[in-house]
Amino acid sequence: MDNLITKIRPSQELQDKITLWLNHLLVVYAFLIPIHNKSKGSLFFVMLILFLYRMNFMKYLKDALSNKIVQAFIAFYLIWLFGFIYSDNLIYAKDSISKAKFLLFPLLFLSFLDKRFTFRVVSAFVLGMLFSELVSYGIRFELLPHALYIQSYEIYKTVLSDPSPFFKHTDHNVGLAIVVALLLYQLLNKKISTNLKIISIFFMTTATINMSFIGSRTGYILYIFLILLVLCITYKKNLKKAILIGLIIIVPIAYLAYNYSSMINHRVNLTLVSLGKVLNDDNYNSSVGLRLGFTKYSLKVIKDNPILGVGTGDYMDEVRAIIPEKHKYIANPTLIAQPHNVYIKTLLQFGIVGLLSLLFIFYRLFTYKDCDEYNKGVIIILTSAVMLFMLPGKFYGYFILPMFVTLISAMITQKQRDIDYKDIDIKTLSAYAFITLLFLTIGITK
Repeated sequence: MDNLITKIRPSQELQDKITLWLNHLLVVYAFLIPIHNKSKGSLFFVMLILFLYRMNFMKYLKDALSNKIVQAFIAFYLIWLFGFIYSDNLIYAKDSISKAKFLLFPLLFLSFLDKRFTFRVVSAFVLGMLFSELVSYGIRFELLPHALYIQSYEIYKTVLSDPSPFFKHTDHNVGLAIVVALLLYQLLNKKISTNLKIISIFFMTTATINMSFIGSRTGYILYIFLILLVLCITYKKNLKKAILIGLIIIVPIAYLAYNYSSMINHRVNLTLVSLGKVLNDDNYNSSVGLRLGFTKYSLKVIKDNPILGVGTGDYMDEVRAIIPEKHKYIANPTLIAQPHNVYIKTLLQFGIVGLLSLLFIFYRLFTYKDCDEYNKGVIIILTSAVMLFMLPGKFYGYFILPMFVTLISAMITQKQRDIDYKDIDIKTLSAYAFITLLFLTIGITK
């Protein structure tokens, strides 16, 4: 058996080439995250085949398995599998586990990632979000159609009044808020050329304006929070200065946005009206109200199942079963399909054990020391953004979780591998463009 494995195992030279290809493909993968899920999925499948063909698994997985952050992700995923055992709704449980599979991706990524590719991976995601932003502008100003098809294949489909072309408006605005934060952090904490500074400021401005006509309240809150956070990280020795600068930046933006953006004005006012109905009329029949109402009844289920929850797939069924007739519309799956609060969802599924496991991931990230100060700041920004987003958002989808684990993996990798790394040039950019177009074609026609 050992002789057979030795014969079919690629040579060390070929293994090194595969490792190099995997790094390049991850750059393209990061670019595709905010653009097309099926294309991203097809590319990941090719990466997985290359990983398997490279073999020598223990050699390459050893470093990844020893990483405490990777261990925390794996432990949380194992709780998802354990929750399957005591689930009755197995169809929903399988679907949930399928979406949670991204928790295992850091294990794969750290088996080949070279720290010299960190900047490329993060930059590729930023460029992917900016491409999405440009398409959004094109739709908004009717330079592009709100629905684009090539023959029968859908490229994107959105609406003119809320043009988030590739993902839901919440994902679009959350992605832009994170991009603004990353660009601002780089601008304040890294020595970059004047041209790069100008480009960063330009795209921060255009991203901010783009967010103003996308209807995501979560994105607006996250934008404000992340600007303050970046300033606090930058001026941590003088927090008063950080807060003052933050107010100088945020107050005028908030004033202009509320008074001159009909979308923001509408969404803010709608939120206030919805909260008024909940507090004064016990009426949860609104976007915000449905989430609050579902949380209210979720707490009763959590109280009855505090330690291990109700299982990976049963949480929606259990809550809907106890909703009284008066508020039966909260049980309507077409109105609210999931809790819109990841902490509540985790308590429902896996109880206190699951929540502590989730929080342990964040603890490992906040206390991670095996990286330089700049990367540590990026980890804090990404982790804080996700923790805030989890309060009203959906984490286990095809955008937020893949984005999070990919960028975190790039930040925590410390290994410089024995590969033929070269600085980026026209040839490399052309190769990236070709691979991107190839997998977009595969994904769109899938």
